Amino acid sequence: MKKQLQIFYIALMTVSILLPVVFFTLFKSHFDTANYENRTLAEMPALSADRASIEAFPNGFTNWFNDHLPFRNQLLTLNGRIDYFVLHSSSSETVIVGKEGWLFYKGAQVNAEDPVADYQGTNLFTDEELEKIRYNMERARDRLAERGCKFMIFMAPNKERVYSEFMPDAYGEPAEKSRYFQVLEYLRENTDIPVVDAYEPIMSYKNPEETLYFKYDTHWNELGAYRASRVLAEELGYSLPTMDIVQMEDRGVGNFDLARMIHLGRVLVKDHAYDITKYSPYYIEQEKNAESTEFRFYNPGNEGEHEKLMIIGDSFSMLFSPFIASFYNNTYVTFYYKYRPQMLEEENPSVVIYETVERYMGNMLDFNLDEGVGKHLLAQ
Repeated sequence: MKKQLQIFYIALMTVSILLPVVFFTLFKSHFDTANYENRTLAEMPALSADRASIEAFPNGFTNWFNDHLPFRNQLLTLNGRIDYFVLHSSSSETVIVGKEGWLFYKGAQVNAEDPVADYQGTNLFTDEELEKIRYNMERARDRLAERGCKFMIFMAPNKERVYSEFMPDAYGEPAEKSRYFQVLEYLRENTDIPVVDAYEPIMSYKNPEETLYFKYDTHWNELGAYRASRVLAEELGYSLPTMDIVQMEDRGVGNFDLARMIHLGRVLVKDHAYDITKYSPYYIEQEKNAESTEFRFYNPGNEGEHEKLMIIGDSFSMLFSPFIASFYNNTYVTFYYKYRPQMLEEENPSVVIYETVERYMGNMLDFNLDEGVGKHLLAQ
């Protein structure tokens, strides 16, 4: 009797383990299995007779199984819901849950990306590093000047700094001395390169009714990008219309990166998601590559400036570039980790804008127009 009971429990345990797998395999097409994470899921490792393959297989298989676990998305979403709505915490090491449900990016702490250190001012540049940044930016200016091309820098603040009132109290107030203000002041005092600061216009337009950054995303929204773009346009010698002239619509829903990181990309979808139109009298066509890392804007009627604009930046440039591109007949936008020196020959721009968000200012230590991507350049 005891042996039969043991067999029964073993059979029950086996069925309990295998039944979900069989059920999921049969009805997989009816479940959400999409990849909502900002990474490539692990692939099934190949197994061969050589020793290295055999030794690596267990870890590789574990990673593959964890990434393709039956009902993985459903389990991760359930865990994310409990953490966010019940415990008011984050299921991701890279996301901070702030006040009133605001999400902030903690960063992966790779390649000098550390928004918390930016916020607290614990990663300040040394004098030598500031001088290296000055040298790199002036070298870019001089190389472009040889081509008859203008150069300027556009700086965007991190969301944590702009909406610090929603950061958890444990992080304190944003530091007055930070990388952002270090670079801004140093370049303005020691070079003649135009450096456009988006922090001041963002903060001056900030109000409770209209958020300028997404609640569940790392980026500024289209309204924040437009506010900052008006200052950049002035530096370029143009003028974007005031908000009482443009047309703005709030879709109210969107797809947000920080929400995806805590596996709530299909849950946390309601936020101010503005569409701004009627800012240009010209019709502008837009193209982009499959990875959304290169963009082109055309004025088919050739009614804008005949000069060509080139923007080298990060993901923040995706939202402001359409506004600035409206002044030119041809605009090319690329992420700095995609930039190659031959692009200058191919595009032959008359104006180049180097854009950087605060958390990627460390990339300025390595950026080189003549050599392309520095060893530390990454995108977000």
